[in-house]
Amino acid sequence: MMKVKRSKPAPLTTAMLVTFLLAGCGSFTTGESSNRGSGSQTPETTVENAFVVPRYLPGSCEIQVGDTAQLRFTITNNRPADTERLEAITTTAAETTRIDPSPPIEIHAGTALATGQPVEPRRPLTVTLDGITQTVRPASNVDVTFRFQKFGELTMPVPVEACPTQR
Repeated sequence: MMKVKRSKPAPLTTAMLVTFLLAGCGSFTTGESSNRGSGSQTPETTVENAFVVPRYLPGSCEIQVGDTAQLRFTITNNRPADTERLEAITTTAAETTRIDPSPPIEIHAGTALATGQPVEPRRPLTVTLDGITQTVRPASNVDVTFRFQKFGELTMPVPVEACPTQR
């Protein structure tokens, strides 16, 4: 029977391996969510899952300059007692931004509000970007500024989705 002698790894190799493995066990919390469209770092007011959804045109996957798109997002008010109010949304990616119902829109303490959810009875929150500019392209980002009564302005890069009904 033949004996195989195992060699020990060099101390430097062992140290590098341990450092690499321990780095993988650490926490990578940076104050930002890993959610798509993230950019909010404040504990009081956050905007998450923000993205621009172009209007679907049958037979075309291109975003037309001058056309419309929907802005989707979720706002969370992490305050224990105070109501936050969304006052405006602006972007250079469109000529105008329509918010329905009209601001200010209240986000009560400890709650979240997403586009598509009712703000008033039977009236969902919708945000439409009218007059899309040339900067809006799928798989790119556009800067969007959310203005709140308490927090102030929050500007974040928001990704543009590809065709809404791609196959």
